[in-house]
Amino acid sequence: MNYYSWQSYIQQMMNQIEQQQKLIQKLQKQIDELSSNEKPQTVIERIEYHFDQLKIETLEGTLQIGLTPNGSELTELGDLYSKQAQPKPMLHSLNEFMTNDIPPWMNQYMRDHEISINEEHQEKILADVKRQLPERVQIYQEQNPNADETALLNQIKMEIQRSMAAYFETLKGED
Repeated sequence: MNYYSWQSYIQQMMNQIEQQQKLIQKLQKQIDELSSNEKPQTVIERIEYHFDQLKIETLEGTLQIGLTPNGSELTELGDLYSKQAQPKPMLHSLNEFMTNDIPPWMNQYMRDHEISINEEHQEKILADVKRQLPERVQIYQEQNPNADETALLNQIKMEIQRSMAAYFETLKGED
């Protein structure tokens, strides 16, 4: 019989088992170290929004930050929209003015003064002026709290036309 061959085989197997046990212990130690280390957690305590520092070219839809505006207890999304103020008649009239009267006026002004602006640029101008309307109405109402709404409306319409004419003249100077 090959006594030595069996003995060497068993010794070789014992060495392999010992190496595997060392590897298992090493891996177990790594697992323990990894599980004992606490993972860093990110805590956000407060977020402050500074909308005055943003430049917004186009804004569509509704932006709601937080659960409900001003901490009110609205139960459904529909409640939020039903409680919003309806557009003021002056603002409605100005929007109609911008949609119905200003585009033909712009075209006539550009023809009379030989100014060429593509349609996309014209739409951007109209959108920009429309975006400013609520603020302009508020400013005029604050400056003239006792003024007649029709007089304020006419003043704003004149300001729109003067501002647009001044803008067109700057474009004409660039040609």
